[in-house]
Amino acid sequence: MRGVIIAGGFGTRLRPLTLRRPKPLIPVANRPFLEYQVAQLRAAGAEEIVFATNYLADRIEAHFGDGSRFGVRMRYAMEQEPLGTAGAIRNAVEGLPPMRCIVFNGDILTDFDMGAIVRSHLERGAQATLTLYRVQRPHPYGVIQVADDGRVQAFIEPTEEQKRAADRGEPMDGFDFINAGIYILEPELIARIPLRPCSIEREFYPQILREGIPVYGYEGRGFWLDIGRPSQYMRATRALLSGEVRTVLAPPGTRTPDGYWLMHEAEVEPDAEIEPGCHIGASACIESRVRLSGYTVVGAGSTIGSNSTLHGCIVGAQVKIGDGCRLEDCILDDEVVIESHAHLRGAVLGAGSLIRAYSTM
Repeated sequence: MRGVIIAGGFGTRLRPLTLRRPKPLIPVANRPFLEYQVAQLRAAGAEEIVFATNYLADRIEAHFGDGSRFGVRMRYAMEQEPLGTAGAIRNAVEGLPPMRCIVFNGDILTDFDMGAIVRSHLERGAQATLTLYRVQRPHPYGVIQVADDGRVQAFIEPTEEQKRAADRGEPMDGFDFINAGIYILEPELIARIPLRPCSIEREFYPQILREGIPVYGYEGRGFWLDIGRPSQYMRATRALLSGEVRTVLAPPGTRTPDGYWLMHEAEVEPDAEIEPGCHIGASACIESRVRLSGYTVVGAGSTIGSNSTLHGCIVGAQVKIGDGCRLEDCILDDEVVIESHAHLRGAVLGAGSLIRAYSTM
């Protein structure tokens, strides 16, 4: 079986964090997000993985290479133009031997049982199996209608009123099935995808449903999250470090007797207070009387100055935080400098940003 990861998006909703890296390489608990997906596909039986790439494609290939470090063959299919969620799949396997594919959107964190999804696909004799996720109304997603026997009947796009209701958070009864961004596809079906920009939900699936081709839905049970926005990125980090999501690949480093994660050559002063679930990257330095809580992550080579307090923060690599700072629910990209006694709440700072001493945000 072949894995395909759709990793060509521009990550605009995560800017400025995606200005220097593609969204699927964004670090989650000091590990590039794609590594979690690669491990999941490998555990599900994928013998090779093809990355469907576009934006900053060279960064993905530079990180994974031929895949030997990850125990699976890696290939790369660069799109000359954005091909959409279906066109990207066809382009990814063009010229390769026909093979059943398990397809992941490159921004989905989940602990669904991939083996169970594949078994369901085979038992039903499906040409395509969509993984479904049950969400409470209101929500901004398109809805998938499924018959009692599991066959997909229709894809219904969200209305503008539905999107507005989701934005307002109005209470509403009921739930819907949405597309979880994970598919099992047979090679003869993939061959029918046009080699041009094509959406899998808006064009390809509706077309094959009209032709009577058997497409089935499988409800994924467990954790599921799209990490496309800063708030979702923070939620994904906390879910991973708290154990709410059980990924095949654990966060890197060693879990200390105090319950936090520590990578090699990191230095923590004895009087620093670090809550369970926090993660400290390689060669990071946590100075005297620092307090870390709320599943805070400190990236490789970063320094947290004495008497600083960080709660619920994601700190990138080579960041310098001065003495006496207070940060809450902040995301700092690499090489950010925050001078002493700054107070920040809810800030999302791009790489290389400078915050002067005593600033408040």
